[in-house]
Amino acid sequence: MNELIVANVNKYARMLAEKKYLQSGYIAVKQDDGIVITNPKIDYTNVTEDNLTFVNDKNIETLEGNFRAAAVILYCAVRQDKKAGAAAIVDSDSTVAFSSKRKTLMPILDDLTQVCGVSIKCAQKNVASDVVAALSGQRNVCLLPDAGAVVTGRTLDEVFTATLVLDKACNAEILSENKGGTQHMSAIAAFLEHVVFKLKYSKTNQQQQKAAETGAQEKKEEKQSAVVTDEEKRIAQQIKDAGVRLLEENLVQGTWGNIAVKLDDTYMLATPSGIDYLMLEPEQMAKVDMKTLKWTGTNKATSEKGIHAILLSQNDGTTASIHTHPFYGCILAAMNKAMPVPEKYQDVLGKEIPCAKPALPGTNGLVKNVAAAIGDARACFMGHHGVVVRGKDLEDAFVICRALEDACRDYLMQE
Repeated sequence: MNELIVANVNKYARMLAEKKYLQSGYIAVKQDDGIVITNPKIDYTNVTEDNLTFVNDKNIETLEGNFRAAAVILYCAVRQDKKAGAAAIVDSDSTVAFSSKRKTLMPILDDLTQVCGVSIKCAQKNVASDVVAALSGQRNVCLLPDAGAVVTGRTLDEVFTATLVLDKACNAEILSENKGGTQHMSAIAAFLEHVVFKLKYSKTNQQQQKAAETGAQEKKEEKQSAVVTDEEKRIAQQIKDAGVRLLEENLVQGTWGNIAVKLDDTYMLATPSGIDYLMLEPEQMAKVDMKTLKWTGTNKATSEKGIHAILLSQNDGTTASIHTHPFYGCILAAMNKAMPVPEKYQDVLGKEIPCAKPALPGTNGLVKNVAAAIGDARACFMGHHGVVVRGKDLEDAFVICRALEDACRDYLMQE
């Protein structure tokens, strides 16, 4: 069995299990004419070759019980999408709880529609034919009645990211019920975001992830870094470290979110578009003119550079801004309304967090909506999208990010 496949299944099984997204489910990776799938009742934190089975048309009928049913579902799920390289049956508490409703999870968050599909259908029954039908229409995820969900992806990394945003969306529907519930995105907006993400935004990251998971050599185009001076290198490293910290504290998932730091009255240094923070190198940061939004560097600047430029060009002491997709903050963004801040957080956040009207990510419309909504607030929700904060430096901005997430949690838990 391919050693790299074993290592990657072990890595992502452990990551999913640690977050309790994988409790009694399965992970599968495409190999040759079949899949390599985890065996039932294994220790997800230490998967070895002995815990895996290669399954194809020739031996799938020899499997028994629930293991056979799961193997058939994942085998068919991977085969129905030529680009799929991995799949999983995930069963976090919130995903199972929402799947028990046996209804479609509607588009409520940008990241859900981008990586999972325009909506998440529920299979009629937990059988392969119904799963394949529910995955049709450019969907990466379908719900399994009372059992969680099937998640597919080009790589195990994409399966992991899709699982995170799926769990967040299921929690959004459940936790927002006593606060008025979520609002749905338009079908057109959901479709556009999914297509653009698959064809453009995620392309760079998935090329890197596929190379890492298969051992293939990634083709790299040589470009000159915009990070030149010692001060720029110092700030670029701070941005890199902040991005990793966002991931570690679950304030962002995958390649979503972005960071910018003001260099002077003309330029800012910003994260590039579509690169995982763990793979991001400091020299890949883009140098952006805050007036023209023209950028230089090895990689294209974040699509949300316009929002950062608006925030950093104000003469209010702001030198750093962070856009994130945090767990509880995104639930408020899915509700698409302002939040009264619980009293214990008002010294840091003020009395209310405004919400910008929804618009497609990376557009002038979203920039204008954020500018109109944020006023003198230190943070702002972006409808169906996420949050953006500003601070006097990166550490201050991070403190605001953390306080906002805690405030959103407490607000949602209030009776």
